Amino acid sequence: MTIGLCHEALFYDSDATFCDALLPFVHDGLDEGDALVVAARADNVTLIRDALGTDAGRVVFLDRDQWYRRPAVTLAGWTAQLAQARTRGHARVRIVGEVAFGALDKHQAWTRYESAVNVLFADAPAWIVCPYDTRALPTQVLADALRTHPVVRDPARRDSPGYLHPASLLTELVEQLPPVTGLPLLDRVLHDVTDLSAARQALRVIAAGWPEELLEDLQLCVTEIAVNGLRHGTGERRLRVWRHGDSVVCEVTDEGPGPTDPLAGYAAPAGAGLGGRGLWIVRQLCDAVAIDGGRIRIALSA
Repeated sequence: MTIGLCHEALFYDSDATFCDALLPFVHDGLDEGDALVVAARADNVTLIRDALGTDAGRVVFLDRDQWYRRPAVTLAGWTAQLAQARTRGHARVRIVGEVAFGALDKHQAWTRYESAVNVLFADAPAWIVCPYDTRALPTQVLADALRTHPVVRDPARRDSPGYLHPASLLTELVEQLPPVTGLPLLDRVLHDVTDLSAARQALRVIAAGWPEELLEDLQLCVTEIAVNGLRHGTGERRLRVWRHGDSVVCEVTDEGPGPTDPLAGYAAPAGAGLGGRGLWIVRQLCDAVAIDGGRIRIALSA
């Protein structure tokens, strides 16, 4: 058995194509003692459950729409699934992961996620098949699947003709900044961490009406990106905040080049301490996070 990541895109255009590709994958995994995890569209989960019969109890089924809410949260979830499988004595995990790409403005973030998987789980004992419904998904999403998966099935398995190494794709596919309109409600130059107390109080006014837990998340995330700018940025550091309906958008800018790692914050730093976890925490809690040079912009919604 080869231990290491295998990451495939499955293109399907019917229930039959879906089942013909995935049921042997699942059955073989059960026969070989692999852990099986399925996060797929509800109707596709039903197809697999019904076909497995009593063996369905040996498979972990996840709510696809809850599982694919934020890329960094999903990545942390897969890390946990791998750890749990090892605890149960499985040498490998087979995953059916049908990404919920959602609205058009989410496609780029999830394409980056699919590419990041190849780096973050490169040495993991995991075989991941990602189904792509060619009847429903936009052409660009299907084209990007060729760039983010080393192997494709359509229906035969073959090397992807368009695969692009994550170092190249993630540099090319820059994160899209959450949009803002109008003047910011808060626009403040940051000199040191003592400026953050007043900024946190201003956030409570800007996000008036939010639940306390969400307000605390907002304050934490803004503190983390501000501290990151103060510690690692250069020149003038500035915090700006906008509110659009139930959403608050915050950005911190400095005059430096920004992080050199295109995967900054996607994986939790090793070790038990909290140091270096700021950007990872922000990606866990925010609805959108984008870094463009010395500018980081986040969005949270009530």
